[in-house]
Amino acid sequence: MPQETKPKKSFFNFDISIGGTGLAEKALLAKYLAVMQQSGLTITESLDIIEETARGRMKKIITVINKSVASGNSLADSFGRFPKVFSGIFISAVFAGENSGTLAENLQHLSDQLQKEKELSSKIKGAMLYPIVVLIAAFILGMGMSFIILPKIIPLFEGLKTELPFTTRALISFSHFVANNTIGLVVGIILGVIALLAILKAKFSRPVTNWLLLKIPVVKGISVNTNLARFSRTLGTLLKSGLNIDEALEITSQTVSNYYYQKAFREIGERVSKGSRLAASLDDYKKLFPKMVTRMVMVGEQSGNLEGTLIYLAEFYEVEVDNATKNLSTAIEPILLLLIGLVVGFLALSIITPIYNITGNIHR
Repeated sequence: MPQETKPKKSFFNFDISIGGTGLAEKALLAKYLAVMQQSGLTITESLDIIEETARGRMKKIITVINKSVASGNSLADSFGRFPKVFSGIFISAVFAGENSGTLAENLQHLSDQLQKEKELSSKIKGAMLYPIVVLIAAFILGMGMSFIILPKIIPLFEGLKTELPFTTRALISFSHFVANNTIGLVVGIILGVIALLAILKAKFSRPVTNWLLLKIPVVKGISVNTNLARFSRTLGTLLKSGLNIDEALEITSQTVSNYYYQKAFREIGERVSKGSRLAASLDDYKKLFPKMVTRMVMVGEQSGNLEGTLIYLAEFYEVEVDNATKNLSTAIEPILLLLIGLVVGFLALSIITPIYNITGNIHR
């Protein structure tokens, strides 16, 4: 078995083993490279240390990058060999740092940005977990009722020589439909879920799904604030790393997730490249950018501290996302309870009402 590199861990006083290629792992990679650069190590020495302690896919990637740098390529070009792993902001920040002599600072800014992005993604996923789990549980219980419990109860009702209420007759019809089309229903549900997921991921559906995310009251706040936080954090980090506004806006358009924000940033980038002010360009998209954003950007441009203003905006909207995700479960819970209550109430009426009628006739 391979031996652990104890001396290197004690030298930097932390565990630098990296395995995956997610946001957290890339943030650690940037952080450790920054620390090693500040410690006076060369790029190749830093990559040697990380290569020895990395694991899994990241180890293979670092090995290729290390060989590329050792053969004379720049660090940015070496990272650029893995465009599916390292985003435009990662490569551009490294490129700007190498050319300006501020690589350690840029790597630190990059690490902070990636860590904030990881926290943002975790908050959104955590907020969506509760409603998804409840809906899946309700779906499984519904299928269990349809395929297992109802077929055993329905014959009892069919044998009753009494007028059945509408809800019970509807339940009997539904049970017969399920019994006669069990295989078709199971296959249809599976294919339907697969088709729905494929459609949601397809590019042609993005204008519709992203428009809904900006309009549905429950998720609108999270969607808007998330995109504004990513825009502010990414653009501020790139400007702080030394990129010009044109390059920074082009990369920013690739980091936001919403179709309409991406389209807006591409158009804004074209205007800015022709001499327009960023604040004035943002102001033409009032539905996407609140007045506070445009005014803060205007102040940043006039004061010459645009990157600092953008970082402040990013922190503000990250707090807004945090608050919105905490309130999401509270907002969705009554809706879920109402839907489940309607289903349970329908089943209770369908099953209890005929039994109550029979017991009433017996007493008479």
